Amino acid sequence: MSLYRKYRPKDFPSLIGQEHIRITLLNAIKESQIAHAYLFTGPRGTGKTTTARLLAKAINAEKMSEDGRFDGSEIAEEIDAGRLIDVIEIDAASNRGIDEIRELREKISYAPTRAKNKVYIIDEVHMLTKEAFNALLKTLEEPPAFVYFILATTEINKVPETIISRCQRFDFRRITDQDILGRLQFVASEEGILAEEEALKMIAKQSRGGLRDALSLLEQLISGKKVEAEKVKKVLGISNALAAEKMYGLIEKGDASEAVKELQIIFAQGVDLIQFNKEVLDFLRHKLVEKVNAADQHGAAKIIDLIGNFQEAYEKHKFSYIPELPLEVAIVKSCLKAGLTPSKAAPVQIESEMDGSKKKPELAKVENSSRIETTEIIAEVTSPVAEIAVTKEAVTVSAGEISFEELLNKWTGVFDRIQNPLAKRCLMAGKPVGLEGNNVILSFSSNFNKDKLFVPELLAMCEKAIEDELKAHLKLSGKVDLAMAQQNEAKSAAMDVDRAEGNVPSATIDSALSVFGGELIGD
Repeated sequence: MSLYRKYRPKDFPSLIGQEHIRITLLNAIKESQIAHAYLFTGPRGTGKTTTARLLAKAINAEKMSEDGRFDGSEIAEEIDAGRLIDVIEIDAASNRGIDEIRELREKISYAPTRAKNKVYIIDEVHMLTKEAFNALLKTLEEPPAFVYFILATTEINKVPETIISRCQRFDFRRITDQDILGRLQFVASEEGILAEEEALKMIAKQSRGGLRDALSLLEQLISGKKVEAEKVKKVLGISNALAAEKMYGLIEKGDASEAVKELQIIFAQGVDLIQFNKEVLDFLRHKLVEKVNAADQHGAAKIIDLIGNFQEAYEKHKFSYIPELPLEVAIVKSCLKAGLTPSKAAPVQIESEMDGSKKKPELAKVENSSRIETTEIIAEVTSPVAEIAVTKEAVTVSAGEISFEELLNKWTGVFDRIQNPLAKRCLMAGKPVGLEGNNVILSFSSNFNKDKLFVPELLAMCEKAIEDELKAHLKLSGKVDLAMAQQNEAKSAAMDVDRAEGNVPSATIDSALSVFGGELIGD
């Protein structure tokens, strides 16, 4: 038998990490105020199904102590073993249709066979179809007096409000590393396992608040009745505890070459790079909290930038042909930004096509930014495995200077970066006519076209595409070209007259045929 099943809590005092739920349920049981429908929600491995079984035992127990211990009766033992016919556990992932719920409704009126009450435990209830939820709803509203429902889910957002409102809801929290460590130590002691505390701490941390995952990992890592830290590191691909801190120190110094070399050493040691990425993110998260608590806004902003780089690397790992490449890019980008100072950023000189002379272009300054000003960044870093070239296109200029001429040259590239068709069409309806501060002025032919773009969601998509293409943080503002608007109104009026007289311009017909296909069959 697996450890997590063998050591599943069989009474309320053994339930760890969910004190608020344990106390509330015990009080309801003592006062005979048990509801007919409960909804348990929370992350996996936090005790939802276990608590459902304990509650089912309490509903049918002949005797239970004040602190929630059971009398060891045959009914209680059968519930623990999952054999009692009157406690029905349903996996909604496998039984999600309306037919299964209809069958439940047909059998629900039958009296319990052996126990005092019938208890239906529906796990992963969010997997039920809409029709199945509707069929379940009526049963939840008016169940027989001897029937109780306990629904469990990891995705409460997928459960209809009509179902939630008819249940008593309990939110299960992630179990703390300390509570998990205590349980692992207890299990190791019971099993006669010699486990190093550092090894158990790593397992607890790796389980991310899920006790079931922690016990499964412990079982996997037992070797000859021993659990050693070094083996845990190798099997789980965990790096040295100081590796993330060392990487952060190199990034702070802007030492891209050493930082990439350090990553290659970690990779050569067999450390899982996705796991290392998680460790760096976890370290940065704690650093961010430190900066916020110290009211260090500038430091917090820098940490947020780093988190963005490493979060992007984490998301790109599964698509990368070279395993270490996403992390190398994140490290180099972070080092370059950390190592820059305003004195290192030289103004760009553009050669005139007319006379071959160099002149400084007309510039529009991006204001109100707390980040370092940069105009051009070209760097090269050599790693033991591959040479990584980082050009100015790889680094976003969050505060600096950009000319209107450059904006126009790259404007069509902005459209290619917009995935949302509506956002793209709305932006294409405007024409860039000026650059004032960090505002791009767009000219529209009508208020209708302008207002369509300046919806918060669409505007955010367009400004993000501009930042990605131009490497500059710019905002959009719009105005209506009155002359163009009057021309459009005149054209519209003329077309109205043509339609009224039955005359449709040939250009319009040709356009319609090109879009919809077909052929002209009448005069």
